[in-house]
Amino acid sequence: MKKQPVFLAGVLLAIVVNPAFAKDHSAEYLVGVFSATGQLSDGSFAFCSGGGCRAFEAGHNIHYVRTADGLYAIEAPISVGGSLALGMLAGAAAPLAYKQWFMDQLHEGDRILFAVRCNKHNNCDFWLPNPDRTGKEYMTTGYYRADIAKTNTQNLCGKGKLSAAVEAQVCAAQPAAQSKPSTP
Repeated sequence: MKKQPVFLAGVLLAIVVNPAFAKDHSAEYLVGVFSATGQLSDGSFAFCSGGGCRAFEAGHNIHYVRTADGLYAIEAPISVGGSLALGMLAGAAAPLAYKQWFMDQLHEGDRILFAVRCNKHNNCDFWLPNPDRTGKEYMTTGYYRADIAKTNTQNLCGKGKLSAAVEAQVCAAQPAAQSKPSTP
């Protein structure tokens, strides 16, 4: 169990010295429109000590931002210090601690600036300018869902592999597939 604080300190050091966190993403910012805030459950946890155990539910906010291409879901950023403290106090089963931030106060229709990089599964890293500290950004994660998603019919249309009836039914009504958002 003594290895955990060393591991957590290593993670913190890797995050602090990672140059990707220091990069200015302002040239990559997109404009989105805030849609809603939801709550994600992080599960049930128990803290036990000499006085007994106390169970609680943990969760964090997720914020939905719409662009012309689709919907982005942006999770609240993680508090590294808070997560380290919980990990040292409660052990490996402790939940992550999330920050309260400006997106918790937004209203439907508010505009948001953000930079995003998504992988092939549309899991994304986000950078949002901090409105309280000029030149600083929040870094967090989330996902992207295109308004027009790729389906399994596109690869078979026009290849002669489908029956004429199925091809007429599926391929003629198929909207043009929209690609993933352009990310640097």
